Amino acid sequence: MKRIKKILCPVDFSDMSEETLEIAIQLAEKYAAAFHIIYVLPRPNFYDWTLTGMSNIVLDDWFEKTKKDVDKKIKAMVEMIRADHPFVEVTSEISDKMDPAEGILESAKNTKAELIIMGSHGRKGLNRILMGSVAESVLRHAPCGVMIYKSKPTKKK
Repeated sequence: MKRIKKILCPVDFSDMSEETLEIAIQLAEKYAAAFHIIYVLPRPNFYDWTLTGMSNIVLDDWFEKTKKDVDKKIKAMVEMIRADHPFVEVTSEISDKMDPAEGILESAKNTKAELIIMGSHGRKGLNRILMGSVAESVLRHAPCGVMIYKSKPTKKK
């Protein structure tokens, strides 16, 4: 069996993402694989917002503030992983690609990932038509293996 040397795990700070991260960490530990976390923060497209009157300065300020917040969360996540799993090599990045799938795929190529482990929110109907499925796009175009994690749905009361 081929040894997995590099695992890529996209995160979005959702509950699903945290569950997926735990599974990815366990696999990284089991295979002594390097572990790379990516968060895709799309940079707002100025041309899409000009009709609303939003200025480029406002959008740039929003992006930079949001990027700093995400960076803090990612660094805290990496430190927690290093503390709890000292033998796992952990790196991270924030991508500003407009399409999250494109950011994930680019990172997989750049880091030479051999496995992508990601969650799926399971969008349905109009939401899926409008938003698409990042997981499906990554699965179709990935240069490596992809593991999709979908948690059990919670029961509505």
